[in-house]
Amino acid sequence: MSGERTSQSPGLHRGLGRFDVVALCVNSIVGAAVFALPAVLALEAGRYSLAVIFAAFAVVGCLALSLAEVSSRYDVTGGPQVYAQRTFGPVAGFTVGWLFSVSRIASYALIAQVMLDYAAAIWPALAPPLPRAAAITVFTLALTAINVRGVTQGAWTGNLLTIAKLVPLGLIAFAGLWFAGWNDLPAAEPREPDGLLNAMNLALFACVGFDVAAIVSGEMRNPRRDLPVSILGGLGISCLLYLLLMIACFGILPDTAASKLPLTEVAQHFLGPTGAMLMAVAAVVSTAGGLAVQMLVSPRNIFALGEAGDLPRPIAAVHRAFRTPHVAIIAYALLAWILAITGAFKYLLAIFVIARMLVYGSTAAALIVLRRREGPAPVAIPGGAVVSVLALAACAALIATQSLQAVRDVVIVMVVGFAIRAGVRWRNGRIP
Repeated sequence: MSGERTSQSPGLHRGLGRFDVVALCVNSIVGAAVFALPAVLALEAGRYSLAVIFAAFAVVGCLALSLAEVSSRYDVTGGPQVYAQRTFGPVAGFTVGWLFSVSRIASYALIAQVMLDYAAAIWPALAPPLPRAAAITVFTLALTAINVRGVTQGAWTGNLLTIAKLVPLGLIAFAGLWFAGWNDLPAAEPREPDGLLNAMNLALFACVGFDVAAIVSGEMRNPRRDLPVSILGGLGISCLLYLLLMIACFGILPDTAASKLPLTEVAQHFLGPTGAMLMAVAAVVSTAGGLAVQMLVSPRNIFALGEAGDLPRPIAAVHRAFRTPHVAIIAYALLAWILAITGAFKYLLAIFVIARMLVYGSTAAALIVLRRREGPAPVAIPGGAVVSVLALAACAALIATQSLQAVRDVVIVMVVGFAIRAGVRWRNGRIP
């Protein structure tokens, strides 16, 4: 019964508070993209850069509002894939959960490589393949151990990394306000023929990641009270930071579009070489924070698939002492590590956009269905039906822009997923 607030995962420890989940959202949204966003938007959108970022905020806001309402009906681990399962049936739930899980495994591997790129700029000894592989291995093992030990330990790690990344970025953002004005917008016209579309796509995907709050709902102390606030609060803080950083870059740099490292150049303007080094360290911390979020959140997607009977039942095991989904955490870490070491993650990144849009689109559609089927949600968004339709339209438009190769890769991944699901259910004596 999707309207009942019963926990799907009673063995998990409810140790996450509102601050933990807000920090989780900010850490997920503000990643490596923040260091390139001002330059790319200036190059692609020109004088319309701020208009593009405001439009992206509006679209992502619709997606987040839909998630905030639907998530208020549940307190279970898994988030959108569980909502899709309860609303549209097990096939829809598996489709969302499987694509999301695979894309998140590939995403961890990608972020790990980006983190080492930034780290090698500070410490060149990490540039060769063997030291890179060793560093990824050690860091992944550390995150795995922390998250197996407890969800609160994983959250504390994420909180510290969130604060560590926000302090230098926040200082740069607010310092830039003293030198910036609306007349400092880039003068160039948008790049032809697809500059505005490219800029919008980048801005949108720089702002996603707020869904992590819903995925760990089954481990929040008071999800009904804290989840909507965490989703919208985390998104709001992140969007404000993006806006201030863009204004700072436009106000200080003579040509933001031509800058390879815009935030580094802004920091260097204020603090000289020390500022440049500060931004390099902030980039490493930001990507490390992204990995911490992935390790905390992504195994919960796999765990939920195990609970639903779509993956082998041991995946849904909960550690007796630590009350964490330890098997799912270890499985996720192992798969992500293999992809990172081998570079095979590159073949799966094409499914990322479609996976995200299916996740958000299914939740937006669930809002309408659940309102009709079960009445008002505990947290009812004003104009929710209109917000949901706008969110669905945005998801459909973004999926339509994807290449045939991306669609092909999604089909291949889904065929593999449904084959695994059918084998698991057949073995358990269940109808596939």
